[in-house]
Amino acid sequence: MKKKTWKIALICLLAVVVLVGGVFGGLMLYSRGYDVPQPEENVENKTDLVQAVGRSLYDADGNALRLVGVNAGQILLQEGWMSPFALEPLKNEDGSYVKDADGNIQYPEFTEEEFRAGLASNPNLAGYDLDELMRYYWDCFFVEEDFRIIKEDLGMNCIRLPFYYLNILNEDLTRKDEAEAFGYLDWFMEMAAKYELYIILDLHGAPGSQNGYEHSGAAERVAGLWTSEENVAATVDLWDYISEHYLHTRPDLGKWIATYDILNEPTYEYQSETTKECWDVFDKIYDAIRENGDNHVITMECCWDFGDLPDPADYDWENVQYEYHWYNWANDIVTYEMFVAYQDMHNIGKDYEVPVLIGEFTCFEDKDAWDYMLGEFDSRNYSWTVWNYKTTVTGWWTSSWGVYTCQLKAITENEDLKCNVATCTYEEFIAACEKTRTENCVTSTLYEVLMAYKNK
Repeated sequence: MKKKTWKIALICLLAVVVLVGGVFGGLMLYSRGYDVPQPEENVENKTDLVQAVGRSLYDADGNALRLVGVNAGQILLQEGWMSPFALEPLKNEDGSYVKDADGNIQYPEFTEEEFRAGLASNPNLAGYDLDELMRYYWDCFFVEEDFRIIKEDLGMNCIRLPFYYLNILNEDLTRKDEAEAFGYLDWFMEMAAKYELYIILDLHGAPGSQNGYEHSGAAERVAGLWTSEENVAATVDLWDYISEHYLHTRPDLGKWIATYDILNEPTYEYQSETTKECWDVFDKIYDAIRENGDNHVITMECCWDFGDLPDPADYDWENVQYEYHWYNWANDIVTYEMFVAYQDMHNIGKDYEVPVLIGEFTCFEDKDAWDYMLGEFDSRNYSWTVWNYKTTVTGWWTSSWGVYTCQLKAITENEDLKCNVATCTYEEFIAACEKTRTENCVTSTLYEVLMAYKNK
């Protein structure tokens, strides 16, 4: 009886091995044969805007266009892990700082909400205008020279600009005055236009949060956008306001907007997926923009796979682009091939006639993986924007997460600390802002990768 049981177990094991091998083998074969039609060289375009036709984008003259660029994250929306600002560091029971394996001091999550609240409650900053303090930081983090670097040094044609709903709306969700709402965005796009760079306007943090993540600005891990009629209405109104501004007030800048990226990494619940409830809100935003007579390309994102967005025909969406964020945390060249194959598997039956943007991705320090992934994007006619242009570290190392790394180094006698916005002096806040200027940063592996891509 034991011998028979052993044989049955062996047969079952072999069957599993064959099944798994067949699945992975078929997956790799499918991926190897995956093909995206290349764009026509030229199409008719009467809109004076970038347009989506089939699986490709075309510029105002009807020439095929592929967006290749960087994200300008960490300006208008704080992401604690790459921010020069924080609250108190994490501490051990004995009062010493918690550090990682490399000796870097660790911090709790730090959101845009906490950034603004910390500045507002800081007794050392009483009397200073909150908006002016934030604008000083923005004006240090990204200056005209950065646009020149992206265009001329890196050879790119696009910047994806994440922004927060409070840049456009008041806390009560009413519209800010137009000059206040669009002052920084207009300046940013004026610089982009000067260097002939397209802009992807990316709503990274919506009212109530579209995903509950730190990078949406929310201090609580709740995706409160979808279940609140007030938040949904405010998000729709926000995009209606943006559309009106760049269609009527500043159409000269509007033509440099490649696409409206209406919601970053939307999930119906924290750590979940993009569902029909999300698609229905996309549709409301889409309708508001189109009702203005606005023919900008509208980009819909998902978390995380091709299968998490609908057939655009189901909603009568036209002139749209679909966006995915590809983060392979295994970070190995072999698994990068499997990672792409896995994504292709999700595309079976979901291969819609829309252009694709890989809006965020990194291959960390692995230059072979970078070469492989960028080659895949080229062959598939995917637009892409790497994450991120600049990041901040506490220490002497450089981060492949940014083209440039702001190294805080030691700002006290014995320790390496970020600027605590709840307790810092005005002088300390200004010094932290100044440290983020590109001239004070160092280049990283990502800089080398992008320069090699430009020169290949």
